[in-house]
Amino acid sequence: MIFIVNAENRGGFGPDLAQMHRHRKAVFVDGIGWDVPVVDDLEIDAYDRDDTLYLISKTDPAAEVRASARLLPTVHPHLMSDLFEPACAGGVPRGPDIWEASRFCPSPLLCRRRERIEMLWEIIAGIMETALLFGINQVTFAANAGLLPLARDCGWRTRVLGPTLPDGKDWITAVAADIDPQGLGRLRQRWGIAGPVTRFMSHTTSLAA
Repeated sequence: MIFIVNAENRGGFGPDLAQMHRHRKAVFVDGIGWDVPVVDDLEIDAYDRDDTLYLISKTDPAAEVRASARLLPTVHPHLMSDLFEPACAGGVPRGPDIWEASRFCPSPLLCRRRERIEMLWEIIAGIMETALLFGINQVTFAANAGLLPLARDCGWRTRVLGPTLPDGKDWITAVAADIDPQGLGRLRQRWGIAGPVTRFMSHTTSLAA
C-alpha cells in the first residue's frame, strides 16, 4: 500500500520520511553519484518543502519503507522549471492542475530488477490515484534513459515535451502524462493491480498507528 503524506498529516510520518531521505542518499548519491545536497545521511533538496506531497510504499503502517516518490505543484519552482526547461520545446507545463513527479526511489534492499519494476508500477498507480483525488489532470516528469520506456508504457497517455538531452553520463527526457480513470484502469489491468493502493491517514491516526 502507498501512504499519501502531505502538510496535513506529515507529523505522523517523521520516521518514514527520514527513512525515505536515507534511501535517496543511498540510491542517488552513494549508488549513482549524483551531486545533490546531503544533510547528515539524508538527501534533501530545495524541493522538499511544506507543499511537497510524498508517496510512501509500505506493506503495513509499521513496516519499512519499500519505495517512495514526491509530487510538486508546478505553480511554484520545481525541477522541470529550474533544471530541465531546455527539454520542454513548447515551454514548461504549469498550472494548478499540473503537478510534477520526481525522486522515485526503491529501497536499496530491493536488489532484484523485477522487484524494482513492480515498485515502479505501484508508485505510478499511487500517483494516478492521488492525482485523481486532488484534482490533478496532468503529471510531468523527467525520465532518464532506463526509466523512460517503463514510465511511458504503463497505461497512462504520455507525450514527450521536447528533445532528449544529455545529463551527465545519462540522457533525460521531459514527459507529460494525462490523468484519468481510464488510464488508471489500464494500468491496473496490465500489471495485475487488483484495486486502490493508496491510503490517507490523518495526523491523529498516523500517530496512533
